[in-house]
Amino acid sequence: MPTKGPKKGAGATDREIEGLMRLVHVIEAEHRARPTSALDLRARMLIQELGLNGETPILAVRRSLRLSPSTLTSLADRLERDGYLERRRHPTDRRTVVLALTASGRKAYRAEKEFYRHLIDDSLSSLDADARRHVLAALGSMTQQE
Repeated sequence: MPTKGPKKGAGATDREIEGLMRLVHVIEAEHRARPTSALDLRARMLIQELGLNGETPILAVRRSLRLSPSTLTSLADRLERDGYLERRRHPTDRRTVVLALTASGRKAYRAEKEFYRHLIDDSLSSLDADARRHVLAALGSMTQQE
């Protein structure tokens, strides 16, 4: 008799933990081929944030990524120096600084998206269509939980 999924708040089963561990191993193995592998995690997170949301006030970025002001400042300095982002004044509130991706930053964001697209496709290739739909639906619903 098939069992129902875990109730809300129930812990992950050993099987689910093993599945996640295998996925993490795949991600780690594929990371070397990632176009942005030279960037650290926080740099990739900032590029992803700006790629998803476009030009964003620095305070909103700091809150979203849960970074201290000094950490975000040094990260933005480094990515600006390396040509991935630029600081601008907000068009209607000149006191507000916004971060925006440059052409190189947008290229890095597109490469990140493609990396994840291939990673998902490769990781789910062994699943049947129904299981794949469930996993993709779960991934999509995770973005709504913030």
